[in-house]
Amino acid sequence: MKIVKSLTCLFALILVSACNRHSSATFSLSSTNTPSSTESSLSISSQGVSSFMKTDSSSQPNYSSSSAIISSSSNSSSSSQQQIIYYDGYYDSLVSWRDGEDLKNQLYTIIRNGYTPLSYTKTNQNYLTNINADHTRYDFEYLDVVYSDKNYFKTDTNKGWQREHAWCASLMCGSTTGNAVKCKGRATDFHNLFAADAGGNQGRGNKNYGYPDPSNYYYVDRTVGVGEDGYKADEIFFEPAKKDKGRLARAIFYMATMYKNDEVDTVNGITMKGLAITENPVSYVAGNNCAFAIGGLSTLLDWNNNYAVDYLEMQHNIAVYTSADNLDNVAQGNRNPFVDYPELVDYVFGSKKNSPGTLKSLTASASYLNSESDSLSHYAIKEAKREYSYGETMKTSDYKVVAVNNNFDITETSSIDGISNSLDTHIFDESDGETIEATISTSTNIIKYQIVLNPMATCSNFVLMSSSGINTKSHNVEQEITFDGEKMLFTYHTSLSNTSSFYVRNISTGGVALGSGNSQLTGLTIKTKESYTVDKAFIKVNAGNTNSSFSLIIKIGDTVLLPSTNVDYNGGIFKIYGAKSDNLLTGQISFVFAGSNALRINSIAFNQFIA
Repeated sequence: MKIVKSLTCLFALILVSACNRHSSATFSLSSTNTPSSTESSLSISSQGVSSFMKTDSSSQPNYSSSSAIISSSSNSSSSSQQQIIYYDGYYDSLVSWRDGEDLKNQLYTIIRNGYTPLSYTKTNQNYLTNINADHTRYDFEYLDVVYSDKNYFKTDTNKGWQREHAWCASLMCGSTTGNAVKCKGRATDFHNLFAADAGGNQGRGNKNYGYPDPSNYYYVDRTVGVGEDGYKADEIFFEPAKKDKGRLARAIFYMATMYKNDEVDTVNGITMKGLAITENPVSYVAGNNCAFAIGGLSTLLDWNNNYAVDYLEMQHNIAVYTSADNLDNVAQGNRNPFVDYPELVDYVFGSKKNSPGTLKSLTASASYLNSESDSLSHYAIKEAKREYSYGETMKTSDYKVVAVNNNFDITETSSIDGISNSLDTHIFDESDGETIEATISTSTNIIKYQIVLNPMATCSNFVLMSSSGINTKSHNVEQEITFDGEKMLFTYHTSLSNTSSFYVRNISTGGVALGSGNSQLTGLTIKTKESYTVDKAFIKVNAGNTNSSFSLIIKIGDTVLLPSTNVDYNGGIFKIYGAKSDNLLTGQISFVFAGSNALRINSIAFNQFIA
């Protein structure tokens, strides 16, 4: 009998062992979470790159303990059952918790370990972290922003996209955003900073997340399309699109955990209280009397529960932790645990905050995103030449394609075997028009992007601008100056006194810079001295800094060739503005700017017809 009982026990142990043994498996995102690998909806941006229309990647989470298992290893917990280890053991110390407060304290210890606060304005970190964290899935030079369905080119800062504090800096720091970001910490935490549509960021202001009242006098609806991309707002509440709700809510819960204790802002001399999430909305109060809180709790809990972590949110989480794009000095070294395990939110802030729990009973986002599988996910553009002149030839060295694994590891392709561009060896000419679409085919997906063709190359007359000959004390007076062999009538406007020198300097890459914050340009007219018969005219220019704003009109004689258009900063990158007329126009060619601050002009071109 003892032998039989022993064999029975041994057989039972073998069965238990077999049940507890998990093999590695590869799983793909569900169809609701995976954008099409062929981006088909395109809009042409000023940079000439396809701006992919976003699909609503939100879906109902399936937080069940039977979710897919990516990898396994043993755990030293008291339980004899083997436990799955995700995120390279980042949460090894978190086995169980007595209640929400205990869990919050344990999470605080974990996410503070290895954390290095980043600067908000340091040259190699200013915007670079969000460029790294929020780029689109298939084009690393375009950003998937909150508050809009439009994607922005990475250098299209301030006038296009800005950094958005999910938890408004003014509601958590006791000082204005401009002052708060001078102190590294809660105002510069990139788990709380997302690339955002500039207009949406301004519409958000200091509002709490919630559902605005359509009958409110201040109600606005900026949603577009079936997917409700954009936002809605009134004077108190701001409601982002469905695709943004989950990631913004989980950023708020992270901030309330990461900065739960009082801290001192040594730069501004302010004691910042620990952050709290309240049920009711809080009002903005200037200065150190701010609430150090945000509302509303129930709404944010609902958004966490109803909108699952998607590919882009996990990409942001990993990039802020370790820099997914292999860039240096743009990662702060900690994770957002509520992105990794969304169910933790309910234990810390929701209905389970008085209940004990164990980590192994929760679903890791990695299990349904397959984000820990070291296998090829897709290919993406990392860099590409996006502007060509007529007569140039597309070369394979003009674009760089990278292989992206499911775990977000990036591998640069050593060769382009198996990857082809529809425009390889193509010689661009006028028959291509002003834009042309390139299609990169890979083994996993197709990537389409737009190329702008530089129309200046087709013009008979080209003038490179410089500071040579400009009198810096001839304010508001027409000067005759020869630029690159072309006689021009040059008039700049400023409020400076006639004894003050106006700011003018050459640009190392070509062109001239005019005006600055202390030497503001308010208007500029550049006009050819001679009359010409032309069919097109262009100017390559950009606003001189982020605080500059200008409009531009191009005229041939009294005929407007290009109606008033805004000239943007564009991240310091020149843009070409101009137009072609169906008819020949005769007269002096004039470029008329009105605005404030600074302007940078590279060159002028026009196409002359001689009878």
